[in-house]
Amino acid sequence: MNYYFNKYSDLLPNVDPQSRIEKFFQFPITRMAIILILLAPSFLIIETVRGVVIKSVDFTTAVYSGYFFDVLLIAAMMITYRIYTSATENRKANEISFYKFLPEIGFGALIAFLIMTFFVLLISIPGYYSVEEFNSFGNVIFMFFDQLKVGFIEELLFRVIIFKLSEELFGSWTAIAVQGILFGFAHAGNPNATIYTTMALILSFSIFFGTAYMITRRIWFVMGFHWSWNFFQAGIYGIQNSGHTQPSLITPVIEGPVWITGGDWGAELSIISVIILFTLGIYFVKIAYSNNQFMKPKWRR
Repeated sequence: MNYYFNKYSDLLPNVDPQSRIEKFFQFPITRMAIILILLAPSFLIIETVRGVVIKSVDFTTAVYSGYFFDVLLIAAMMITYRIYTSATENRKANEISFYKFLPEIGFGALIAFLIMTFFVLLISIPGYYSVEEFNSFGNVIFMFFDQLKVGFIEELLFRVIIFKLSEELFGSWTAIAVQGILFGFAHAGNPNATIYTTMALILSFSIFFGTAYMITRRIWFVMGFHWSWNFFQAGIYGIQNSGHTQPSLITPVIEGPVWITGGDWGAELSIISVIILFTLGIYFVKIAYSNNQFMKPKWRR
């Protein structure tokens, strides 16, 4: 089967800046600021309109219009990013191309589902997890779209923008550390957050998310994992999602050592998840190396 993975060279700017001002605008940190500024209006406008609409209609209409706005926001951010790559970097946005969209997002989702289900089964054996009641299936639909939006936005920001542009300047290993640390501290303000939850996120997801993106150099595999992880953790099994209690199909009773169950933070704090995700991350390092996907710092290229 002919299966094409993007190389890091496919995502580099196709420009040759000559003047100081051109070099300034092509500097990776400058471009990071540019794309973040360009994306902000889409988020602010759509979320403002969503708030107005939801307040002015009945509950059922508000729920379904919310799903529409979730998809609209994803589409608006994709269009904005494509315009940015064309105008600023003079290239196609290969990292969000729809090539192999379904198999990549599906495979990422499958891995997350298997890990999360294994985690729930494992902590159920000693009685740390049990089902208290089942809730409305509407919670499942809500979380499906809500976490679709969250998965896309966070992966666009942390992997496609922060990781990619940090890597372009500092190389792959530094970029893995940068995006992992920022991802961990971005959740430090969540309910029930502690220094331990932040460190667990960094340890679990730094190498995993960075190298999972590097394998294909497209957003879909890592987004599929992120989306499915949050959806099954919170939307199906009712486990705290990075400290947040969210609508779920199952209301569970979770009791037992926090280092095993994750406690009021969620599965990312469990040693089970940390070990699994860290191990997978190391395996992804091997795959990325074998595919020549590690980039040297700019001054060594």
